[in-house]
Amino acid sequence: MLGSKKYSWVNLIIHRFKEYTLKGIVELTQKNNGDSIFEDDWRNLIILDDCRYDIFKSEYIKRRLPGRLEYKISKGSWTGEFLLKNFTDKKYDDIIYITANPFVDKYLKGKFYKVISVWKNGWNERYNTVPPNKVYEQTIKTLKKYPNKRFVVHFLQPHHPYFSLQNFEDNAMNIIKNSVEKNHSMSLSGFPKEPLHSIYLSEIYAYFSLSKLIRAYIENLRIVLPYVELLLHYLPGRTIITSDHGEIFGKPVTKLLPIKVYGHGIGRIPDLVKVPWLIFEEEDKPKLRPIKDIKKDIARIEKRYMLHESSKQKELKKIKRAISQLKLKQKI
Repeated sequence: MLGSKKYSWVNLIIHRFKEYTLKGIVELTQKNNGDSIFEDDWRNLIILDDCRYDIFKSEYIKRRLPGRLEYKISKGSWTGEFLLKNFTDKKYDDIIYITANPFVDKYLKGKFYKVISVWKNGWNERYNTVPPNKVYEQTIKTLKKYPNKRFVVHFLQPHHPYFSLQNFEDNAMNIIKNSVEKNHSMSLSGFPKEPLHSIYLSEIYAYFSLSKLIRAYIENLRIVLPYVELLLHYLPGRTIITSDHGEIFGKPVTKLLPIKVYGHGIGRIPDLVKVPWLIFEEEDKPKLRPIKDIKKDIARIEKRYMLHESSKQKELKKIKRAISQLKLKQKI
């Protein structure tokens, strides 16, 4: 795999010191003035994980997507915070939450009529993530079974792992997945070296140039958007397309400690909390691209990135899942 990952405890200690110092300053000096996702009425909410408003807007214009694009200030600088600060009621009996992100299971268990955890069965071992085709397929299946429910559909893209960086083993989501499955905290045995005046909230920034990572981030968004377009043909009523948070590409989050931040999880600057809010009405459906054209895009994407698993891969996944379940039950 590309890039030998050189971790060390020293790097981790320095990283944690900067991280906790920065978090402390932000919590003392920056208020969370975020907008609730329930301030507007909607039948369906599509969440594109880690999607910046400016980059979404650029793709929205290029693709001539129908609907009215606005923006909101997210309540979260990372997924867990977004979930906990938005879904504050005890129960949402009218909502089915379809998710590729394991944090939904960790923080919102029992909150909805049903949580469908696509990450449990739709995980792609090649990329260490849930491809958008798995989320799309599960949503269509669930819509047919529960046509009168409201839906929250949570795609993982454009969040890394990045499909275009195939030779790099990005275990970030794998660590989250394993911690949720086994109900233990996420721990690191070390960390790559980062510049003294920077902090990498995602270690991937230690291995690639910023320009390459931004291109990969945009490509991830371009990969997920055709599935969103296709979904809009079938979801009834008003659908909102938004994000839980954005991504910082090397900006300070406070003047009190002006170190450059890369990733997400700390701060309230626009790059991180300004998210798209695309309002798509039922009457916008005729303005969508024809289904056959969208499916051509999807076929090209799935062929290029080999998103469909072979029968052998499916069998191996079943075996791994069975072994994992047995271990959880302490039978082996």
